[in-house]
Amino acid sequence: MGTLNTVRVSTRIDAGAHELFVLVSEHENAMRVIEDLEELTPLGARTRGIGARFHAVLRLGPKSVNAEIEIEELVSDRLVRWRSSHGDDRSITFEFREVEELTAVRMTVTYERPEGLGAALLAPVVEEAVRSRARGTLGRLRELARHDGGRT
Repeated sequence: MGTLNTVRVSTRIDAGAHELFVLVSEHENAMRVIEDLEELTPLGARTRGIGARFHAVLRLGPKSVNAEIEIEELVSDRLVRWRSSHGDDRSITFEFREVEELTAVRMTVTYERPEGLGAALLAPVVEEAVRSRARGTLGRLRELARHDGGRT
């Protein structure tokens, strides 16, 4: 197991916390929001709420990575955490807080950094790629909220 690394990005979006929560907590929407997520297929009958599990395919550079993920934590209109349920330790957390006429959104990505000298040399490049994808995801979230109607 590699060392855990955490990347946080944030923005403010002109939409209600409930609308943004729905966009990242329902698997049908997550495909549209999370950058480089190529597939999100339910594993079982449960497709919503804590414990809902999915097969995910995420493009990382030139290759695709398969993972089993689940919704680990939900706090209505406040927090959504998706976590890998097998294999390496990865998670994506979205937090929402209404501030004045906007919603502050913080996205936290936790992932295992591979070990070894080569991996240590590449760590800053990998971290910047993760940060860039996270910013892209928040940009997509902003665009979808604008397209889907703005504040709710």
